[in-house]
Amino acid sequence: DADFTPAKIDNLLPGWNKPAGKQARATFTLNKDLKSTRFDDLTIDGQGTLAKGSVEIDAAGDLVSANFPVFGLSEGDRAALKVDRGPDNVLRVVMRGDVYDGRSLVKSAMNNSAPPSAKTKNNQADIDVDVKIAAVIGHNGEALRGLDFKLSRRGGHIRNLTVNAKIGRDTPLIGDLRPRPRDRALVAYLETDDAGALFRFTDTYPRMYGGQMWVAMDPPAPDVIAQSGQIVIRNFTVRGEPALERVAAGTNANIKTTTVDFSELRADLTRQPGRLMIREGVVRGPTIGATIDGYVDYTRDEIRMRGTFVPMYALNNVFGQIPIVGLFLGGGSNEGLVGISYEATGSPSAPRIAVNPISAIAPGLLRKFIPGPGMFDPNGPQPPAPAPSR
Repeated sequence: DADFTPAKIDNLLPGWNKPAGKQARATFTLNKDLKSTRFDDLTIDGQGTLAKGSVEIDAAGDLVSANFPVFGLSEGDRAALKVDRGPDNVLRVVMRGDVYDGRSLVKSAMNNSAPPSAKTKNNQADIDVDVKIAAVIGHNGEALRGLDFKLSRRGGHIRNLTVNAKIGRDTPLIGDLRPRPRDRALVAYLETDDAGALFRFTDTYPRMYGGQMWVAMDPPAPDVIAQSGQIVIRNFTVRGEPALERVAAGTNANIKTTTVDFSELRADLTRQPGRLMIREGVVRGPTIGATIDGYVDYTRDEIRMRGTFVPMYALNNVFGQIPIVGLFLGGGSNEGLVGISYEATGSPSAPRIAVNPISAIAPGLLRKFIPGPGMFDPNGPQPPAPAPSR
């Protein structure tokens, strides 16, 4: 009988994270010999957590098998989990269920704050994962329906990946490994026609709606700390973002709107342990555009982005596209003639956007020398260093 209430638990079971002081208790029968240790009749019971089954560990402390016919880490979960190590030393993980709360698992996967050490590089188990869940509960009322997820890893490298599910209003979400055009290296690819629903599901940004999205990232590997990638989203809407609405309405005094439409977002991504950096981001729309650079720190639950809003984007950006004229008057091919510097800070799920109206009077190159909101504090957080070239 073990009382886990005083303990802080971080993924003792996949997706189980418990702060110190939250009630949890385990009861089991311990059977130990020279070859292995078995925890039979194991029951883990806590506030919203209930798992029943057995676990076997070998003499070296490595997992041999785990069988949980009842596996629920949150209230309402109805799932089963089984793990077996085969003769080829590959761990085979099979999970089935009707309902599973995936919020903690999503946060853990996105956080992943520990950089790979020499020990973890050499001890990443070969693993096959097969998950089929009827409904995976996410953040902000979103869910994945009919999730079918398969992954194979050998020698620390992902060899196979498939994702099939529905999100939003029965919109397909698919993922796999695909060869990158320039060098044929495999990248993890994910696409959906409802980027807003996926952003809400992962608690990335709740105010985007719709959007045809694809994202490609280097898969994690034991010898790679940072993964590079790119994201493209087309035809989406942002609702309920006051600062953005004010800038958009400024292009036409007669516009009274709570939505802002965009035709495209494109950005380069670099993922490091616990942090996602966004570089050279550009958002285009009929009434407003923007540049984006910054990062999301999942460990601190903090976002820090900065860039330039460009009102009347289609017309304004014409000057930046004209040779010679754009060089002297425009702030670059994506920034336009007149722009307003902004900075977004706070939680990724509820960022605060502040604008610097002084920059609206500074065309082109002059605007680059005017600090944005919050940029006057020399002791404040600094933007991330440029990522290594791919």
